[in-house]
Amino acid sequence: MAGPKLSALVRLFCVLGLLLTSAWPQAGLAATANETASQQFQVNAPQLREMSGISASPSRANRYWAHNDSGDSSRLFAFDEQGRVLTELKIKGATAFDWEDMSSFRDRSGSYLLIADIGDNLSFRPFTDVYLLTEPQTLTSPQMELAISRHFLLVNEDGPRDAEAMAVDSRERFVYILTKRDIHPRLYRFSLDALTGQPIPLNYLGEVRSIPSEDKHQAQGAGRITRFSPTAMEFSLAGDAAIIVTSGKTYYFPRLKNQTWLHALNQTPTVVNVNRMPQIEAGTFSRDGKKLLIGSEGVPAKIEIIPRPKTK
Repeated sequence: MAGPKLSALVRLFCVLGLLLTSAWPQAGLAATANETASQQFQVNAPQLREMSGISASPSRANRYWAHNDSGDSSRLFAFDEQGRVLTELKIKGATAFDWEDMSSFRDRSGSYLLIADIGDNLSFRPFTDVYLLTEPQTLTSPQMELAISRHFLLVNEDGPRDAEAMAVDSRERFVYILTKRDIHPRLYRFSLDALTGQPIPLNYLGEVRSIPSEDKHQAQGAGRITRFSPTAMEFSLAGDAAIIVTSGKTYYFPRLKNQTWLHALNQTPTVVNVNRMPQIEAGTFSRDGKKLLIGSEGVPAKIEIIPRPKTK
């Protein structure tokens, strides 16, 4: 049996141990910024069953647009960061073969949304589609209708490609598409000001070899997907950063002034950890660029809000 002095020393060391472990994180359990500050909400729209694309309104704070994956009709859902549905917007003049992503921008002529019907799991589509919409400023009823402003009919001159990631740079006036099932993701673009009435060739820019990092990037089998395959992409409205979303993590890329997007996306990214969700397919920046919103398929649709990473 321990004496009184030894028992007192044991109790003292136990108290010191508890104080030390509460003051510093344990090895391997250090919290990241998004682990301590992120929050998650659910979108109160039972019809939004397979959220595959999300984008912030370029003209209204706390308004977001989202759409389902293949199998749904041509429609968008507007909601806020409290999960309240603002309207269901039916799109006239658009088909919905395999909607995979969306983006938004604002210029001198107005506020716009872009919908990417670019999914091609079997790599057989000779053409894919992107639809341009003029964003409705006032949401007047639970259900609304809107006709497309323009249809971009896209053709890959190097053959069909499956893609789920699209972003727009309104200053350059280019829309970018990143493929999913290539050995290395391939970056393409086309102009918002391309001639109407004819197919638009996609301009191939190069490969993205930065995920999960430059030194750990590995080729994936042709036609296959991995946990590093892009499921969404977005540029900040200010054009100073990008994210690439995958089923496991999201990758953040700051962009320097006058730097090309291909160069920016080929830098080693900041890894953004996202809490487990059923199937992560969507991501965007908030309108002010201070937050990331990462979304998943499932009912109800779940979205995690994460502070934008700080980089030097």
